Amino acid sequence: MNKGEKPMNLTQLKYFQAVCTYQTVSAAAMYLHISQPSLSNAIKELEEEFNVLLFRRQHRGMMLTPAGETLKRLSGELLKQAENLEKTMCDLGGERKELRLGVPPMIGSFVMPCLYRDFLSAYPEVKLDITEAGSQELMTRMENETLDIIFMPHNRPLAKGFSSFTVAKLEIVCCVAKNNPLADKKVLRLPELQGVPLVLFQNGFYQTEEIKRRFIEAEVQPEILLQTEQFSTILSLISKNVAAGFMFRHLVDSHPELVAISLENPLFVDVSLAWKQNAFRFNAMDLFAEFIRKNDVFS
Repeated sequence: MNKGEKPMNLTQLKYFQAVCTYQTVSAAAMYLHISQPSLSNAIKELEEEFNVLLFRRQHRGMMLTPAGETLKRLSGELLKQAENLEKTMCDLGGERKELRLGVPPMIGSFVMPCLYRDFLSAYPEVKLDITEAGSQELMTRMENETLDIIFMPHNRPLAKGFSSFTVAKLEIVCCVAKNNPLADKKVLRLPELQGVPLVLFQNGFYQTEEIKRRFIEAEVQPEILLQTEQFSTILSLISKNVAAGFMFRHLVDSHPELVAISLENPLFVDVSLAWKQNAFRFNAMDLFAEFIRKNDVFS
């Protein structure tokens, strides 16, 4: 760097990333709410500082050079680290109130009423930002630190790097409408579902992966009518006897139009509250974990 030149800074890197995203200076400048000359100068300063060409100007827009591709990757990682650093230090200084919670939909149907009714009544200063998704997606988001804490269904120890405690042990049962031919059964063998339309959650949901594994072990090809992320859709199709499905026994018991049938080899699942071991623990997170320890949110 020559005397008098300013060293690279995070603002320049943010500007560079915007041009990478929008591929034209005009569109990136509009997104950033700055003038086009200011943005062009920032890119020029980066190129001069490192003595490289970052973009090739073409009539269709700005195309990254190999040097630009490298800066895009490394600066993206750096900006993410800077964002996490800023968030953590702001949390330390201002005591963060927002808790980003991940909940699989079926578990959400248990815990949501208690959380909104009892937890927020006890701690009105805490804001819950709740994401509903399958267990695999929730775990990925927690690894990436876009979620603070999640409810996690599992039947084996969680991966290293995560802390947890068990909240409940639940049975997953086959669920049918009362007028379904299978409704009189007390126990069900998977071969008895051969040819029966099934509605399941999407792949990536714990119970779907477990049920499909059971079908493979039983050498039965399931007739899957629909896979969805919407618990309400699953409930509707089963209630109207369009399909059979799989739910927690506790949920079926709360719907008198449905019948729960245990599998011949019963399927039980542990539900744990989990968080990243080395993530910053803030007060709202501790309050939530303590509330879950002391209250039966699955009643």
